[in-house]
Amino acid sequence: MNGDDFEQMVIEALTLALLRLTCWKEGKGDLSYYRAWKGYDFDTLNALQEQGFVAFERRNKSLELTDDGFFFGDVFAARFGMALSEALNDKLHPGHEDAPSPSGFSVVDGGLDDGSAAPTPSGAHSPFDVADGTPSAAFAPFVPAHDMPGAASGAPMPYGIPLADRPTFDPTEGQRDNDTRAFRLRIDLDLEGLHPCWREIEIPATCTFLDLHIAIQRIFNWYDEHLFCMRATVRGQKLWIDEASFAGSMFDPFAPPECAVVEASRIQLGDVFPKTRTAQYLYDFGDGWEHKIKVVKTIAKSSLAAPRLVDGEGDAPPEDVGGPGGFGHFLEAVSDRKHPEHDSMLAWAESQMAHPFDLAEKQQELIKSWKGDRALWAQNLAEGRSE
Repeated sequence: MNGDDFEQMVIEALTLALLRLTCWKEGKGDLSYYRAWKGYDFDTLNALQEQGFVAFERRNKSLELTDDGFFFGDVFAARFGMALSEALNDKLHPGHEDAPSPSGFSVVDGGLDDGSAAPTPSGAHSPFDVADGTPSAAFAPFVPAHDMPGAASGAPMPYGIPLADRPTFDPTEGQRDNDTRAFRLRIDLDLEGLHPCWREIEIPATCTFLDLHIAIQRIFNWYDEHLFCMRATVRGQKLWIDEASFAGSMFDPFAPPECAVVEASRIQLGDVFPKTRTAQYLYDFGDGWEHKIKVVKTIAKSSLAAPRLVDGEGDAPPEDVGGPGGFGHFLEAVSDRKHPEHDSMLAWAESQMAHPFDLAEKQQELIKSWKGDRALWAQNLAEGRSE
């Protein structure tokens, strides 16, 4: 692939991301679909149509995003947002080790207004996969990294580093037999000073980090519509604990190169805690919600079979509100009856099933939903690994 071909590929990916970010929904339920204005280069739109991402007729001013177009538009928008956030961080915080959350860059990667299932791609790989050769380093942060041939050349690819070239970490090293421990964890959601928002849970040491993800989703009123990861350092090794869709692949498109990538369902909390007492949970790489996890207490012998919520404070943001910046605007609008967006924001929050935090209510919700949430994830993992 020469430089011109790769540049065109990037233009097509950027265009698809913009179409996804500016599209609107028409129809309802199973008959719904997404449209966007055709205000882009026609050669690029024609190329996207040939690849099955969009459908349009010449006389129309708008086009329809196919299921593939909707899905990969989400993926590319999130990746461009991450790359932009990292570039800004390098400018604003030179030498800073960890990039800040990309707050304010909102990508709805799969969440539909009516709660229906999001469009899913028809193929296993992105049509923008590089077929031969390795792109120039200048474009490397933007490279889609789904099983990319050519990466074996060893060229630096910040978002497409082969897992075989990463540090390794064996979570079973030193793992206890018949581990009866449990941990009390405090989880603080960083709202950038808007108000405190934290939860404390007790959870068995034999639960996995995927189990912890499932619990956090419930207690913070998230709806598991976006990507997530967790970060920790154990035995001197930085870990990027990822969901199976990336960790099971040849590449991980987001993890820094010094991190060992571990699938969340294959590492137990007792493999990490209390060797280290802190971790980070990142949810929705668009809105950029950062949760700080701290081990408050290690319970040596516990009969606990599932996580339980024991304390908490503060209302969590509605899903897809746009990061801490968007949440600040939301709070301003709903707290002022004279605000021009007061009524529309309240109606939108209701559609997002956002409601004030109630400790007793959330405690019961976590208990009732636990087995079902785990079973759904187990089904998704089994189906993914069989493909």
